[in-house]
Amino acid sequence: MTRIARWATTAAAVAAALGSYAAPAYADVVQPGSPGGPTREVLTAGCASGEDAATVAPTVVDADSAASFYRCDPVTHRVATRDGHATCVPGGLFDWSRGLCEPAATVPEMATRLTAGKATLSTKPLKVVGLHATLVRARAAGPQDAVWNATITFKDTTGKVLCVARTDVAGQASCDADRPRSGAEVLSGGYTAEYAGNGAVNGGYDTVAPATAQGGIRAVLPPRG
Repeated sequence: MTRIARWATTAAAVAAALGSYAAPAYADVVQPGSPGGPTREVLTAGCASGEDAATVAPTVVDADSAASFYRCDPVTHRVATRDGHATCVPGGLFDWSRGLCEPAATVPEMATRLTAGKATLSTKPLKVVGLHATLVRARAAGPQDAVWNATITFKDTTGKVLCVARTDVAGQASCDADRPRSGAEVLSGGYTAEYAGNGAVNGGYDTVAPATAQGGIRAVLPPRG
């Protein structure tokens, strides 16, 4: 085998080893800021939050799976009806900072912040109304973008699940606990809202960081009579 033939064989082997990482998830995706090409905007608050005409079909972070992402329709500003929810090849995660599928070890983690408010405890019948929390991207500067479609679990002080809800485009999740398993004394101690991050589906590597928050529960006395 000649030197040129050996070089060609080696180059082909390297290209095969790189596989899907040699090219981005989309043919038209380029790294933001690259001259002469489109920029793909990466959103956290759902497709409707990105209406910049300079972007090309924005993508949205999947708050429940680090390996997945959503494609947006640039006309309707909704998740695309065809192949709207996509998954990177095995071993790859969606890099929210670049809009590409990349090897897991190279993808940064997005910091988040969760806040919880006050809910209401009704004793007749026993239920907790208005459990709510808001999940946003936490950063030192810039807008605190809401995180859409994230699963928030509400628990009492003993760790028992009260209810589960998903965040809307404002990052807000809310639900009621119609049949709590703990008594009024436990429930009056407040609740915890938890976002587990988006690594549970693909082996524990979070690209959107988990967060927790404490909320209060105020009791409403039953009417006299």
